[in-house]
Amino acid sequence: MNNTVKAGNIYIGDGIPKICVPIVEETQSGIFKMAQAVYESDADIAEWRADFYNDCYNTEKVMETLSNIKEILKDKPVLFTFRTAAEGGNKDISYKDYAALLVRASAEADLVDTEMYRSENITGLTSIIKKSSVIVGSYHDFRSTPATEEMTDRLVYMYNAGADIPKIAVMPASEMDVIRLMEASLKAKELLKGNPVITMSMSGMGLVSRIAAENTGSAVTFGCIGRPSAPGQIEVNKLKKMLDILHYKTERETTDGQA
Repeated sequence: MNNTVKAGNIYIGDGIPKICVPIVEETQSGIFKMAQAVYESDADIAEWRADFYNDCYNTEKVMETLSNIKEILKDKPVLFTFRTAAEGGNKDISYKDYAALLVRASAEADLVDTEMYRSENITGLTSIIKKSSVIVGSYHDFRSTPATEEMTDRLVYMYNAGADIPKIAVMPASEMDVIRLMEASLKAKELLKGNPVITMSMSGMGLVSRIAAENTGSAVTFGCIGRPSAPGQIEVNKLKKMLDILHYKTERETTDGQA
C-alpha cells in the first residue's frame, strides 16, 4: 500500500508520479516568465532553484521572489531548492546561512529541499522546517552510482532524520548502474512501508529511470521546459505522454489481467 504526502493541493505518492519542472533563470523577470510557463504546462510542481538567482544571497529578495512565484503558480505547489556546489549546485553557502534561508523559505514554499548530509545535526533543522513545509530530503552524487545497499540505506536514513520524502540522484557509468538505482528505489519504498521516495539515475543513460518512475517506486520525476537543471531531463510534454502510457498499461493489467 502506498502512503501519500500532501503538498499544497496535491498528494504525492500514489498513481502517476508527479512531474516537477525546475526554474533555473538568473533574473526576477526570467524567473517569473518561467513560472508562468510551468503554470501553463503539464507540470504538477515547480521547483525554484534559488542557487541560480543573481540575488540568491539577499534573503529579502529571495523571499520577495518566492512570494511572486507562488502567486503566478496559483494552485501548483512550489519546491524551494538551494542546491549547494558540493552537491552539483550553482553556488555555495555556509551551513549557517543555508539553514537560515531554508527556515525562512519554509514559511512560503510548499516543499523545501534539504540536503540531509550537510550537517551531522540535520535533525535540528528538519524539525523546524517540517512545522510549516514538506521536506524533500536530498542526496546527489554527480560522479558515480554507489552500491545498491548504500543507496537504500541513504534513503532510509534521510527519512528517519526527518525527511517527509527522501530523494537520491546518482550518475551511472553503465546500464547496470541504472538498474541498481531502480532496485534501491524499490527496496527503500518497501522498507519505508510505502512512504514516497524520489529517485533518479542521471544523464541520457539513466533516462529510463525518469520514465519508469511509477514502476520503480519514485513518486516524483523531473522534467524541463527548455533549459534542464540536471543531465537527462526530458521536456515536460514528452514526459507526461510517456508516464501516461506506462500508467495505462499498468491499469489495464490490473483490471483486465492482460496487456
